[in-house]
Amino acid sequence: KYPTTEQGIAALVEKPADGKRWNGPYLRKTKVPKDPWGQDYRYISPGKHGKFDLSSYGADETEGGEGEDQDINSWE
Repeated sequence: KYPTTEQGIAALVEKPADGKRWNGPYLRKTKVPKDPWGQDYRYISPGKHGKFDLSSYGADETEGGEGEDQDINSWE
């Protein structure tokens, strides 16, 4: 199952306190990577667009925008 919003994507590399069936780490790296602008990805599970939503607000770190400021969304 996917980590909950509360557990976050950090649960891919660190066992959450309530991770009874955790069998990770699930990434080769010891830390969850940051987005291309050095910010944390936004993670919601269950998502509004699927089992989970993963997104980045882009260079401006605010919702919306164009070019480098455009959001990157897992459902698009």
